[in-house]
Amino acid sequence: MKWRYDELVKLGLNFKSGSTNQKFKTIISDNNTKEINKQILPEDIVNSFKNSEYKTLVTLDDIILYRVYGLTPSGKAGAKQNGSFATTEFAESRIDVKLRLALDPQWKNALYIEEKIKVPKGVVINKGVVGPVKMLSGTILEGGADQIILPKNWPESWVVGYRFVTSEPLMDYPEYTVEKPDEIRRNNSL
Repeated sequence: MKWRYDELVKLGLNFKSGSTNQKFKTIISDNNTKEINKQILPEDIVNSFKNSEYKTLVTLDDIILYRVYGLTPSGKAGAKQNGSFATTEFAESRIDVKLRLALDPQWKNALYIEEKIKVPKGVVINKGVVGPVKMLSGTILEGGADQIILPKNWPESWVVGYRFVTSEPLMDYPEYTVEKPDEIRRNNSL
């Protein structure tokens, strides 16, 4: 089973996933990156790209990326702040993130915090499209957003804003705060 627009409408979501981002997403092009020799990535990361296709790029200018993460209430599972997976699209809603980034619930990413990341000039990144993921139920999360692999252990100083991701779909660019929310501090100290 695939999540289709008509199913999202039945759930009360009267927008097409990714539609707001088409107006605001970061465009990665020859103007702000340069393709270089492809880095060899671990197989599980390569397989996360649609058709296992990706390019290795170096940034020629600062670029804005987004990363959604969150730990489970116990703090023992989920996605931590400075992980390597990012995207050119902000989260329109929790459902949008699940669909566009093909985030299987088994991975336990709580999807409640988004950081806005300013990647500086001269950084090597890997870019492709998020590939589909089949969940245990047989449901296919289509993916389709740009997927960026950031360098391992990238510095927190690249984060220029935080916000909480809600279930309500965004119809405009979100607001970010530069102050790290307490929930983020608490979960990263676990």
